[in-house]
Amino acid sequence: MEKEIKCPYIIFKIAGSLYCINSKYISTILQLPEYSTIPAAPANITGMFKYRDKVINMMDLRITFGLKPISEECRDFELMIDARKQDHINWVSELERFIKDGGSFNLARDPHQCALGKWYDHFTTDNTAVTNHLKKIEEPHEKLHKAAEEADNCKRDCQNCQESECLRKVLACAKDECMPVILKLLDQTKDLFRSTIYKEMVLILDEIQWGIVVDEIVAVEDLEVISKRHEDPMINHCSYLGRVMESEKQKGLIFELNPETLLAKFKDLESMF
Repeated sequence: MEKEIKCPYIIFKIAGSLYCINSKYISTILQLPEYSTIPAAPANITGMFKYRDKVINMMDLRITFGLKPISEECRDFELMIDARKQDHINWVSELERFIKDGGSFNLARDPHQCALGKWYDHFTTDNTAVTNHLKKIEEPHEKLHKAAEEADNCKRDCQNCQESECLRKVLACAKDECMPVILKLLDQTKDLFRSTIYKEMVLILDEIQWGIVVDEIVAVEDLEVISKRHEDPMINHCSYLGRVMESEKQKGLIFELNPETLLAKFKDLESMF
């Protein structure tokens, strides 16, 4: 009797969760190429592209699982960054009003209490390039918010002959030094996220002209089965998932794609085109 060859699993992420498929079902892994959309196709069939003289159709697993498409998530992120840029343009305008007209300063003085600071403090990633880039924002961001306190101290402590020059320097530092740096770094953040965080991959299945689109490839490893899901009531809600796996190297549960369900679905879809 011929011994069965044991193949490792390809582990990938979708919206922060881990999934896997046995590598014996996959022929090729590609970075998402340029592709053409398919008129009147289901929402999760996002397009097709030519690869080695074959036309490969793509199923987006995010949409299949009822999640937001990564393109939409990327757009939402860029809109959030643009909003944080405008927040700080408005912040400097408020600082200028406070310095020139007096009264009270009505925006966040603590850099951890503005919307950008709150997002920054709670954002986590294992992407070193993103982490190192975001660290560059800390110093100018803290320095910018400190300007409100410095203006307050200047108004309270400086002699009349010094106050005007002191306030001019505080405003110039915030407006002409800190804010341009922050705005540039935030624009670079959008570019960096687009090129590193939102970088979809396509796993082309063996012997059929279909690929599945995932967020990123994590690893190729041998995995252990924790439980089979045929008796799990959740299996009725997502027939694309089979067993629950675990890894010695990866944290958390890993959900195995059910290849039989995938192949059956692809055969049904082929009859539509």
